[in-house]
Amino acid sequence: MPNRPLALLRRPLQYAYRSFLYRHPVRLADADLLRRMTARLSPSPPRQLSAEETAIVAAIRRKTAEHNRNNVTRTAAYLAFFERHSEIHWAFLAHLVSRNGGWNMTDLRGGLLPFLLPKETAAPLFLFLERANALIFHDAYPQLLLYEESKRQGTPLFHLLPSLSVSRFMKAFWEHFWETGDAALLTVALIINEQQYIQLRVIEHPFFRTRVLSSWPFIAEQWLGFNDVLIPLGRGRRGALVGTTVRDFVDVHHRIHIGKTLYSLLLFNARLFRRAYRFARRVPHSGSRADFWPQSFTATYDGRRLYSPRLEAAWPDLTHSFSDQRDWFTDDTIVGALETLPLPASGEMTDRYKRHLAMMKAAAIAAAKSAGV
Repeated sequence: MPNRPLALLRRPLQYAYRSFLYRHPVRLADADLLRRMTARLSPSPPRQLSAEETAIVAAIRRKTAEHNRNNVTRTAAYLAFFERHSEIHWAFLAHLVSRNGGWNMTDLRGGLLPFLLPKETAAPLFLFLERANALIFHDAYPQLLLYEESKRQGTPLFHLLPSLSVSRFMKAFWEHFWETGDAALLTVALIINEQQYIQLRVIEHPFFRTRVLSSWPFIAEQWLGFNDVLIPLGRGRRGALVGTTVRDFVDVHHRIHIGKTLYSLLLFNARLFRRAYRFARRVPHSGSRADFWPQSFTATYDGRRLYSPRLEAAWPDLTHSFSDQRDWFTDDTIVGALETLPLPASGEMTDRYKRHLAMMKAAAIAAAKSAGV
């Protein structure tokens, strides 16, 4: 098996390039495969763990907690894992999306949004972003570490996923990946799993429904480009951006589509992936947008560029509870979301993000004038 991430990202969907040329959705799984995967999703009876298995689960929980300190530590952990196991495409995708989560968190203390938001809304918005980021890591990183341990031992250990409170949805797809190396199907399964996981615990949580999702600031931020998901292809003036914009964060199916779209951008464009990966390795994530556009943003006040603080300067670390053990998987029809991948055009976001930034600047200036600032 090749070790270079680029080769691994290009390998799984060679058979789909004919569809790619015509911009049709790429078929990941035919009806027969979907039927076989659905049959493997039935619940298994609980089993008693051996002393060795109990130790594995405890070590995974401990390592996950160590890295789940804040957005910066989570984002770094995803990239470090991808560099150790580059066949797990989702880890790199999660790294890129988690960078965006950090930028959105620090925007709330940056040079624009504080002029547009009532003071009392910043903390609930941060908690909303932070809670989703922490929950996804809490659920997904143990799966990655269990795969790592399976590789180390040379035998699949996915029967331990229930002991890590992972949805029964994922066991079949990890086993299928172990048997076939089908990285694309595993990636989409993880996208579905993590978005469904936070749907129950964040999107449908009464506090966030009332304080964030039903409030006018959340609607305004979506309109102002707050939910642009950006993949930097370099740093500075030559740092082009690709990605997409989330239009309806509340809709779990839309978020799944966004995740699949971002994955497609990386999977089908070797040059784009190479540039994104080079940026990720060369520029550590700090939470500041100065990481990718230092000509427009600064992590310290300088009076010329937009203030975009590092995460550590904007928000304290929070301690989270992970007591909700409900399994989101109750309906087999979600398996249909694994059938295809969208094929976006270029995904070019540089000019769009510049426009969104200009809109936010204009809105912030107007708000400051009306407030007499």
